Formats: sequence, structure tokens, C-alpha cells
Amino acid sequence: MKKKKIRKKYYEYIMAKKSPPKKLKKFLEFAEITKEDFHLKYESLHQVELDIWKNGLKDVLSHLGLSSEYSSYNQRDRGLAFMYSWFEFMDENKKYFRNCSSMQSPSFMYGTNDFKKHLKKFVKKLIKDGMACQEFKQRGMQDKYMCDFFTALFFMNLKLWKNCDHKAKQKKEEYMDALLEKSMIFFFDSLAPNIFDTFVDLMKHRQSK
Repeated sequence: MKKKKIRKKYYEYIMAKKSPPKKLKKFLEFAEITKEDFHLKYESLHQVELDIWKNGLKDVLSHLGLSSEYSSYNQRDRGLAFMYSWFEFMDENKKYFRNCSSMQSPSFMYGTNDFKKHLKKFVKKLIKDGMACQEFKQRGMQDKYMCDFFTALFFMNLKLWKNCDHKAKQKKEEYMDALLEKSMIFFFDSLAPNIFDTFVDLMKHRQSK
């Protein structure tokens, strides 16, 4: 049995039961999968969930990569487009995401997993490309710390998305759109050249005559 089928059955279980399976046996009965077939692909249900997150991220990034409009964006706009696209994806699948166990798990937000690794890989490329075209300024900080900064903002947005379901739909959309935009402005402003950088460049140029 393919991993994709197991992920599909897990998604369907949560959509039907509105909660994750508490025991593997319950899921296997629902999915009509043998324990042996399951363990050929996954060690645990938690691993299935993480794989759903990772493949969702890959799908969102793949969709963006196929867009000619996205390819014309600078790195700042690509980061913002990603955030909007990701949370649009979550809204489309909110019944699943609001009921999966990962959203209740501190280890998902603060630990290490393949989803985070793929997210950081995306951000690292944004930063690298931005520095290559001088959209961003080298601050003397390792890329690792800037990637950690981005993921911290991402999971802050994720947590607030989860907690703002009580808002009316329009107010929720306005709140999230503003939150995503402001968080990305905050992140990319920390990389962008500022007036101090411009002043230093001017002084260097004056002294080079």
C-alpha cells in the first residue's frame, strides 16, 4: 500500500470523526488496512500527520513555482505570497487542521520535524537569492538564525489562526491578512538595506577617491 493512500484515509478519518484516532487499531479498522501494511510505510499515526503537513507544504510551493506571476516577484513578495497561499490552503482544509493532533502539540511547533526542515529550506533560498541580487543586506548572522526567525513568525501566525475561529468570517479574513502582511514586513525589513547602510556606502565611496 502506498503512503499516499494511508494519508488519504487518515485525512478522511479526521474529517468524519472530527478528532484524531486515539489508538492505531481504530484507524486501521476505519481504513481497512492491516497493521503489517501500515508499519511497512509508517511507524506511528503521528508520523502520518507530519507527512500530511510536509506534503501539503510541497504542494503549495509547487503550485507557486508553476505561476508565472510568482516567478516575476522579488523575494519579499514571494515570502508574502507563500504565507497567503499556505493559510488559504489551511482555510480550505480547516476542518482537518483544526482537529488534527499536531495543532495541540507543543513538540510540533517547537520541536524538529520534516515539515520544518522543508519550510526552512524554502526560506534559506529566499534569503540567498535576495542577497545575490542585493535586495537583502548581509547582517553577519548565520542563515540558520534567520530561518529560525521566519519559522517562529510562521508558527506564531499558525497559533493565532487556530485561536481566531470565534471571529466572524470577514473579520477573521481581515485579521489574518493584516497579520500575515505585518509579520512578513517585520521579517524582511530585518534583512533589507536601511538608511544606515546607505550612509555607510556613501562614506565608503567618498573615501575611495
